[in-house]
Amino acid sequence: MPNRIKVIVIGLGPIGIETCKLVLQKKSLHLVAAVDIDPKKNKRDLSTTIKSKRHLEIPVFENLELALKKFHVDVAILTSKSKLPDIQEDIFLCIQNRVSVISSCEELLFPFIKYKELSAEVDKLAKENFVHILGTGVNPGFIMDIAPLFFSSVCSDVKSLRINRVVDLNKRRKPLQVKMGLGKSKSDFNALVRKKKLGHVGLLESAQLIADGLRFNVTSYKEKITPILAREEFYTKYFDIKKGSVCGMTHSVSASYGKQKIIELNLQMRADISNSYDLIKINGNPKVIVNIEKGIFGDTATVAMLVNCIPNLLSSNSGLLTMKDIPVPGFLNPLL
Repeated sequence: MPNRIKVIVIGLGPIGIETCKLVLQKKSLHLVAAVDIDPKKNKRDLSTTIKSKRHLEIPVFENLELALKKFHVDVAILTSKSKLPDIQEDIFLCIQNRVSVISSCEELLFPFIKYKELSAEVDKLAKENFVHILGTGVNPGFIMDIAPLFFSSVCSDVKSLRINRVVDLNKRRKPLQVKMGLGKSKSDFNALVRKKKLGHVGLLESAQLIADGLRFNVTSYKEKITPILAREEFYTKYFDIKKGSVCGMTHSVSASYGKQKIIELNLQMRADISNSYDLIKINGNPKVIVNIEKGIFGDTATVAMLVNCIPNLLSSNSGLLTMKDIPVPGFLNPLL
């Protein structure tokens, strides 16, 4: 691994912008370029987009291929899309240029079941080109998958797991509030859910990662998304929520062996509360209960995971990896 890791950031939405800011704080990382299709952002210095007080001399490209040809990059941080097919072209471009990828794409967390053939192709090409491909974040990527796997390491036996995550949407970014369907009618919400245009992405992948990590024999998965309706009119920073309209959603995934539920993941994201929390319950020997008061704030935590995982990813075996395949990451000291 080089003394200073050269980084490129793909996608300059809210997560991408904060990722750039954090990379710039790390002495061991060197941000050489960024990529975004928005004409208001590309062909300019990155300082304009991230509102830096100083000129950074870091170009923003419209075309990823041109950026990769101009700079010899070690790792690309990809923050543009949630669905794996939407970023596969960018992943293949990075692999061809021998650039490792770490991404907030939720489906990349554990793509081996939903995208079996694509996963096999990505893994094969990554190994041939000695690069690493990883999907991570906070949810998925930590609190509802890797954290319970880590806490299960003190158990001599695990029968089942249950994770509850409750998120105050008022504190979250606008794109996430849009994805949760805030302000829509119940019927419109359900219609968009059926079209897979609303809801959280990655919860099923979290359950599959846990099952794989614990070697659980799962015979079926069940997924359900339901709206939470406002009891009275109120306002968020971005939406006027009328009484009876959607103010959040409940997303649950369960994994069963026969009739027995062995994994239960319950995610509530709503704008009518002020208290968030994360609760992990492991039914094992011993029983483990971990309650994180106020919860882990997803936006900043996702950015931190994308950056803090870089050194451990590059020191791992090449291929399409998951968070359980790399050494446990920790805070990347900016002074080192």
